[in-house]
Amino acid sequence: MIGGVAVAASLCPARAQQPNAVRLGSLKLTEPNGKSVHINIALVTFVRPDTQNTGANAELGLTSGKAQGVQESVDEIMRLVMASHRGEMAWIKLTETNGKPIHVNVTQVTSVRFDTQIPGANAELGFASGKLQGVQESVDDVMQLIATIAGNR
Repeated sequence: MIGGVAVAASLCPARAQQPNAVRLGSLKLTEPNGKSVHINIALVTFVRPDTQNTGANAELGLTSGKAQGVQESVDEIMRLVMASHRGEMAWIKLTETNGKPIHVNVTQVTSVRFDTQIPGANAELGFASGKLQGVQESVDDVMQLIATIAGNR
């Protein structure tokens, strides 16, 4: 009973077993402090391993330019994102200048440049948020990954 109304507990058994299930285009993740946070997937520019936020295993870059640390792993987040969007969003996996992987939402990429001031970067990605990200891959490699995804859509 909720507020005097009988509620059937069996209506959403799959959701009850999937605490991070996507609902209305958002992911339910866990902040480093243990509290839940709902993130709109369409507003995520990148997902990468986080080493600067105590208690976080991954960092999500947002279109606002802010970042959100979460306890879930990058692999777990990407499985949820890919399962929920079935090709509606295009993501590529690149390598940061420190050698760690970074998953990039290509719908948020506004530029890919050769001319970069970022040490160790062979290409610089510009995001809709105004943030820049250096990667080890060449501009040609990045563009080939984007073209491959575009061809599959």
